[in-house]
Amino acid sequence: MFPKSISNVLVAVSLLLSLASCTALNTPVIRPPAPKLLPATPNPPAPAQESSISVPVHVDLSPFLAAANDDSVIPKKIDHWGSSIKHPKGAEYRYYAERDNFTMVPAGVQQANDTPSGAALREWWKGIELSSSHVFVGTALRYKIGAPALHCGDGSDWPRRATAHGSIATELTPTYGLSASVASVAVNPSDPCQLRVGDVDVAQEVRQRLADIIRGGLNRAVTRVNTLTVKSHMDTAWNTLRNPIKLEPDAWLQFNIEKVRHSGFSGVGPVVNDTIHITANPVIVFGQEPPAGIAALPPLDSPPTSTGFHGTADTQLYGTLPTTLANRLTPTGFHVITDVPLDYASLSKSLSNRLTGKRVAKKGSFILITNASIFGNGGNQVVVRIDFGGDAIGHVYFVGKPEMSSLTQTVSLGGLRYDLETEALVQTTAAWLDLSTLRDLVASESILGVTPATDRVRGLLASTLNRALSPSVSMHGTVESVQGIGVFADVTALHIRTMSDGTLALTIAEKP
Repeated sequence: MFPKSISNVLVAVSLLLSLASCTALNTPVIRPPAPKLLPATPNPPAPAQESSISVPVHVDLSPFLAAANDDSVIPKKIDHWGSSIKHPKGAEYRYYAERDNFTMVPAGVQQANDTPSGAALREWWKGIELSSSHVFVGTALRYKIGAPALHCGDGSDWPRRATAHGSIATELTPTYGLSASVASVAVNPSDPCQLRVGDVDVAQEVRQRLADIIRGGLNRAVTRVNTLTVKSHMDTAWNTLRNPIKLEPDAWLQFNIEKVRHSGFSGVGPVVNDTIHITANPVIVFGQEPPAGIAALPPLDSPPTSTGFHGTADTQLYGTLPTTLANRLTPTGFHVITDVPLDYASLSKSLSNRLTGKRVAKKGSFILITNASIFGNGGNQVVVRIDFGGDAIGHVYFVGKPEMSSLTQTVSLGGLRYDLETEALVQTTAAWLDLSTLRDLVASESILGVTPATDRVRGLLASTLNRALSPSVSMHGTVESVQGIGVFADVTALHIRTMSDGTLALTIAEKP
């Protein structure tokens, strides 16, 4: 027989266990089934976002300049001093001129040191509109004119100075060959003679004769340009960009190239420049390597003829292009659409860290959150499961659709609500549970910043856009901004759609 004190202790323990058992039996248990999967819906297609990939090309016009400076093509001395020419108005005159070698000059200017001939050239170009890309050549002239009542540069006044300038319209053909023609030639006096009214016609006719002789020679010299091509250069660029670029074991940059345009030639030396733009719709895709593009280099897409003056295009790699019709019709910048998958396991861990230990109390009763998880339910819907203990035990399910805020760069669960079976079970077993308070708590802690997604894209592009693609082709790019523009959910992941803005250019080692 037990001692009386021990017997009393046993009775007390038995009573406590009995009370605990009764309490446990009276604790509501809430364990609804998981919501049924919705029918699968295709992920929304990425919006088409045209980008421009710049490919600088360079053309050596030395053969053209060599021909222009050949004395047999354009005489360096134009001598008509020994015999007189009769002007249509009756005056007889003679003239003589010498020229220096032609050189390439910038459009609309440009003599070094701002000489009077440079000023004259600026006046000559003022108001002129050209309809295609032009390169410009110029040379210094010395001349004299003699007539019975006119002595200009004759005798002790020799020589008078002038400049000769020619513009060469230069375009790329649809097959990437060069096509050039002489657009205009003019001879302008730098220090003209003091002429009487009757002498003006003679001086003008001499300048026109000199311009005609120079034009004829330039027409013969420019045929050297029409044998040049940049096709092999563009074939190399095109074929390189057709292939996806591996960013990570499961991430690929696909360019989706479409067409080719160009800006217009420019230059102040024998080598002139152009920037050819390859139009693309680049995306980053995750998973297996996407197939390479199969289209061959298309014909050059020529925009409608512009009435703007764009002979001075700055086509250096990182330069600023002029505002011309060709450039307005060419997409500017490099824009990449990326759907970044965020796995539900990582999202669940983050959500659980935020919610575990939070209490929801009402009228003396409470629940304590012990775990949280999130998963896809199809139909662009996600499910949040909350596990809890306290005055009720079990779990509840919330459903909602992810929504992107472009302003705050966050993702929230729009229309978050209890699923129907959860709500019905709670109301019948634990009506005291404050449903709205729990829902608001879960909604506030389920807001997701898109920084992890945008940082991942920025890192992928920053390490990719500045690299060699082959021994002869290199990329040079910048990432200026990355932002979230959309979100959607499937059963495998939550996808953050991002838009990256920057620049991209190729350099190719081989000369065309």
